[in-house]
This record gives sequence, C-alpha cells and structure tokens, in this order.
Amino acid sequence: MPRVLVVDDDPSVRELLVRGLEDAGHETKTAGGGREALRKLCRATAEDEPFDAMVLDIIMPEISGWDVLEAVRANPLWREMPVVVISGFANKPEDMARVLDYDGFFVEKSGNWLEVLNSALGRLVDAA
Repeated sequence: MPRVLVVDDDPSVRELLVRGLEDAGHETKTAGGGREALRKLCRATAEDEPFDAMVLDIIMPEISGWDVLEAVRANPLWREMPVVVISGFANKPEDMARVLDYDGFFVEKSGNWLEVLNSALGRLVDAA
C-alpha cells in the first residue's frame, strides 16, 4: 500500500483528500503546513519508512508549497519522490511550468479533481 503525505493548510480539504486517497488504497499521513510536512519527511526518513509520494498544496501560510517542493528536490533522499501539486489559485501557465521544472504533476482544485489526483498518483507511484 503506497504511503502518501498529504499537505494542505485547510482541514476540510485534508479530510477530503485522505478519504479519497484511502478509498483508492493509499495509506495517508497529513501535515497542516510546510513546516510540519518537512518535519514528517525527516521523521519518516529517519525511521526508514519513507513516503512513496506527496500531495502538496501550494498556497499556504508561513512555508509555501513552493518552498517545500524546492527543499524536497534539493534533498537526495527525497528527490525522486513523486509530488502532485494541488491548488485552486496557482494555476497560471508560469505556475504549471514551475511545477514541471521540479518534475511534479499539477492538479487544479476544480471539477473532478479527486479523480484526476488519484489517477495521476497511481501512475506516478507505479512508475517510481
């Protein structure tokens, strides 16, 4: 069962993500922001229980998803971990290009985004 770290500052979105991902067969852990996400990544690595993927909101207070994504890609232990970026606001072409520069996958929080997220995550985890 793939382990996924879900990072979003909105508790209702986190809950929705957890239900959708667990229904699709993923084990989830959550973080309410960037700082907590980085701590959980460090702890999982230290305990030799790394995450298989991360679902990451971009617009968050304190430490943004962009900062988390940069830290993940800079760390050789996390660099290959698939990251699916979710956002309802960071959806300009330059934002999407930035996600691609980090080898991430972008899902906009609109329409049937949970289906798209599960499909993308399944493919990314299988390919890793």
